[in-house]
Amino acid sequence: MQIKSLLIDDEEKLRKSLRHKLETHFPEIEILGEASTAAEAFEKIVNLKPDLIFLDIAMPRETGFDLLKKFNEIEFEVIFVTGYDSFAIEAIQFCALGYVMKPAEISALRMSIDNAVKRINGKQNKQRFEELLTNVAKPNSQENKIGLPTSEGLDFVKVEDIVRCEGSDKYTKVHIYNDKSILCSYNIGMFKKMLEPYDFYLSHKSHLINMHHMKKYNKEGTIKMIDDAIVPVSVRKRTEFMEKVERL
Repeated sequence: MQIKSLLIDDEEKLRKSLRHKLETHFPEIEILGEASTAAEAFEKIVNLKPDLIFLDIAMPRETGFDLLKKFNEIEFEVIFVTGYDSFAIEAIQFCALGYVMKPAEISALRMSIDNAVKRINGKQNKQRFEELLTNVAKPNSQENKIGLPTSEGLDFVKVEDIVRCEGSDKYTKVHIYNDKSILCSYNIGMFKKMLEPYDFYLSHKSHLINMHHMKKYNKEGTIKMIDDAIVPVSVRKRTEFMEKVERL
């Protein structure tokens, strides 16, 4: 399968480096052209209709996110190539989109391209990009939505509706307030990384809780959650946990 692609970055040196890596190691990538600004990129995307764009976020005048806002319907896949801040990366991960850090390493490109091909075939772009742009506008808000990967695709739920996450092997069961649980293909470590900035706490190696949904902390070292589940707090974490409760 040939993947028609565009390279979008304001730094010519980085575009040349990325082009060389793609042409040398990824014969399935057909590079249609390059762009150095969001305005130039928009015109080329409309005219050339790529399957995939490699997009820098921090460009002058208009960012990569500003470029995406120009489209009523996004019919291409995106791999963000960025040295940008952790919040942007967090927002990208929330919506199950791909990114590589500058300078892009071959192994990271391979993983991102393989995942992009799956997303191209899966055709679930519209909601993912809508939620990305919404989340970028509201850093660390519990109203943001996160895409939960399941065997059937992505389920988008508000962070504030997640009561707790329960890890099991390589999977995680996400418990939603007043709703069913969702079994996700992310492990508990991935959820910890994404949700800790939203007042989630890993109280035990298998339990990540939304601290806004606690009902009671029991002196024997357990937490009663809003769904009446009893969640343990590791002995070594109890002091840290109480300090976090006091800062809420």
